[in-house]
Amino acid sequence: MFDQITANKRRSLALIAIFVLLIVAIGWAFDLLIGYGAVGIIAAMAFAGISAFGAYWKSDAIALAMSHAKPADPVQYARLHNIVEGLCIAAGLPKPRVYVVEDAAPNAFATGRDPKHAAIAVTTGLLDKMNRIELEGIIAHELSHVKNYDILVSTLAVTLVGVIVLIADWALRFIFWGGRRSADTDTKAGYGAAAGFAVLGMVLLVVSPIVAKLMQFAVSRRREALADITGVSLTRYPPGLISALEKLRDDATVVHSGSRATAHLWIESPVARVSDEGRLAWLGRLFNTHPPLDERIQALREL
Repeated sequence: MFDQITANKRRSLALIAIFVLLIVAIGWAFDLLIGYGAVGIIAAMAFAGISAFGAYWKSDAIALAMSHAKPADPVQYARLHNIVEGLCIAAGLPKPRVYVVEDAAPNAFATGRDPKHAAIAVTTGLLDKMNRIELEGIIAHELSHVKNYDILVSTLAVTLVGVIVLIADWALRFIFWGGRRSADTDTKAGYGAAAGFAVLGMVLLVVSPIVAKLMQFAVSRRREALADITGVSLTRYPPGLISALEKLRDDATVVHSGSRATAHLWIESPVARVSDEGRLAWLGRLFNTHPPLDERIQALREL
């Protein structure tokens, strides 16, 4: 288990490094096409830095607002607070802020930038459909995201994907409307090279958002599998989380406030699932934010 945890963390760090390199590459492509030289690159990097900084500090508030989460009243939701407090003591974590989402679909997520600034949100459907043992398994899974700093990795992934998509969109719109080009393209000597770089830049601008999304999903899938394993190490009772995941698998309802922007944060994808059958099933699985529930359940049964 610990070897798997180490390997997953290493792969996630590698993916984040690739994200950074992709942002540098797309900034170069953007500047190449608009022809503003070093000033353009500096401006693009400054924008990326400001966006990342802002998301780092406000990611939890944004995710909670998008999900319509409200603070969980300590009296009305005494069982939920009791479970969170007990598991935090076992995990050696400060108690995160606890929220409830009014929704019949059973689901939960964790957000924040570190254990001291974390929050956990659960739906009313989860509270209604899970017994105490199953709810402990779900909360332990979410606290594992907090303990392993998965919430920070997920936030960075969202931010970097957003920056890449935004810069690519700006660049393509700029080109479509006949934006400024480098003066090198006006000379015969530089025309061929400039044209080749322009084609490369266009391809990069079109492909990079797709690549960034695939990497974001890869980060999410690895983190979910890791949180399942570390979660049961807190409860010392794999059947609890197994039973909870089986209920999630058999429940067809979806979270009304769920979206693809925050789908990777939830314990199970909050958007409607589609069948993975068919010749192109492998292509559909590339865009899944979570590993299949059956695979997660089987992995826990083998512990």
